[in-house]
Amino acid sequence: MEQYVVFKSHDQLFGLPVTIVRRVVETNKFIPLPEVADYVLGVYEYEEQMLPIIDLGRKLFNDFTEQTQEAKVILCNWKEQALGIYVEKIVGIVYLETNDNEKELEKAKLKRGYVGKFLKMKDDVVISLELDYLFDNKEADGLMESLDDLEADQALKSSDSEDGENE
Repeated sequence: MEQYVVFKSHDQLFGLPVTIVRRVVETNKFIPLPEVADYVLGVYEYEEQMLPIIDLGRKLFNDFTEQTQEAKVILCNWKEQALGIYVEKIVGIVYLETNDNEKELEKAKLKRGYVGKFLKMKDDVVISLELDYLFDNKEADGLMESLDDLEADQALKSSDSEDGENE
């Protein structure tokens, strides 16, 4: 059994191993980024780092997650950096065990790359997300480029303001 942060998106339960979760934050205020996919809500500044925020509902179900009091951002480790996942509701942190349905879905070719495991939580099935496979290579590269551009812009603005102070 492994411990997971369990959350809801479009009436489906998902889980992320606690080992990759940094923190859960309550916010819906993000810095918008130009020319990114519509599932990227923007970036969130956390510990002097700009983290992309992905609307999981938009990415997986093609429908934006409603902004409510229960909606949260799960900050996770992803590809040697951090990423925020915007979700409808946090269900809890629980120990879960693997479900037997996985083999049947693989046979039927219904399992997707971002589905790590099917886990059992009482009478419910929880899908363990594999963040490394949530995006194809082109999407991941585009996201990384947007972040690099943003960091370069911030560094430039920072050095411009320091130059102005030194005059």
